[in-house]
Amino acid sequence: MKKIRVSVADSMILIGIILAAVYWAIEAVLNLFTTHKVDFFYQLFPTQVDEIWPRVVVFCLFIIFGSHVRFTINERKKAEEALMVSEKKYRNILENIDEGYAETDLKGNFTFFNNSVSRILGFSRQELMDMNYREYATPESAKKIYEEFNKVYKTGKTSGAIENEVISKNGGVKNTEVVVSLMRDKDGMPKGFSGISRDVTERLKAEKERRELENKLHNVRAATILGLAKLAEYRNKETGAHLERIREYAKIIAREMAGLPDYEDYITEKYIDDIYQSSILHDIGKVGIQDSVLLKPGKLNAEEFDIIKRHTVLGGDALAEIESRTEGKSFLTLGTVIAYYHHEKWDGTGYPDGLKGEDIPLSARIVAIGDVYDALTSKRFYKEAFTHEKSREIIISLKGSHFDPDVVDAFLANEKTFSRICTEKHTEGSLSGTT
Repeated sequence: MKKIRVSVADSMILIGIILAAVYWAIEAVLNLFTTHKVDFFYQLFPTQVDEIWPRVVVFCLFIIFGSHVRFTINERKKAEEALMVSEKKYRNILENIDEGYAETDLKGNFTFFNNSVSRILGFSRQELMDMNYREYATPESAKKIYEEFNKVYKTGKTSGAIENEVISKNGGVKNTEVVVSLMRDKDGMPKGFSGISRDVTERLKAEKERRELENKLHNVRAATILGLAKLAEYRNKETGAHLERIREYAKIIAREMAGLPDYEDYITEKYIDDIYQSSILHDIGKVGIQDSVLLKPGKLNAEEFDIIKRHTVLGGDALAEIESRTEGKSFLTLGTVIAYYHHEKWDGTGYPDGLKGEDIPLSARIVAIGDVYDALTSKRFYKEAFTHEKSREIIISLKGSHFDPDVVDAFLANEKTFSRICTEKHTEGSLSGTT
């Protein structure tokens, strides 16, 4: 066919000349019967300019026509050859990429695929040709693929990455991701789908193992924090219940504040989990306070209160020392901050450093209100437990002086939950001196 096209193209000028000559001869013959001059030679080669110039024009037009046809054929031939080269390169690229590439008809039957598709599914090229996706996808994945095909067909938009499970020839299940696009014919009508897929089985396996490892580390972290916090419980049996309530209060307030514009980017799910786990370390420094002060059955004098205040520094220093021996931030980071600063006050009159306002770390501000609420609703040697309503009034009166106003608002938004937790988890007869 190529040789025929080249031959025809090369002959177009000659054909144009022949057609012009035939036209010239036919016109000469016709003129024999339409004029009084019957000399055929004269009719073929007239001497008058007005008689010969129309034939010259027509002769030139035929030659131009032949040249144009030849040019058009040659250009089309070059374009077809360039397209064939381009398509060959394109197919070669598709055959050698690691990702699977496939084309299907509108029913989902393979019409083209590369070697990677065959490798992923484990079928030979002969076995895969004309195979439908339902034959190798799990029922659930087949339904998902159908829905995505339907969506792509209706919208014409390329899909996102579709995770699905395929069953290889040996019966094993593999996880793949595929992106589907709509293919159209030259008239713009849908003719099938193309898709790029990749085997993500090992990646998902690694992610699962990573999640399991993270869960194990999380459990180890929680156990370590609880073990450290229990040190204080050995000194004071009420401390254990106190710690349980504190962590619940801190979590409630942190989750409430996460919805505020000023904190939504800062208080993440990880932050909430960290403050829940680490808040129970706030009084870890009390293990360094002598029993005569910590367990004194009565109100502390000024000197004794100065001693009890040292628990913030003792606890913070102990946790900071442990944290310094780890790389980067650890689960102790938040616990260290809370231990140091949970007795700081919004107006700067707290201890140990007299921090003021937002200079006080947010985690310490959150734990502070839970710590005070629990102290107010607990029985002490020197007082009875206050009701929730009485404790609520005291906290409101300390808004903007002792407590961060935003934290107080978060408390008030969840006061019913605080009251319920206090009732459920509170143990009467607290033996601790002060918090």
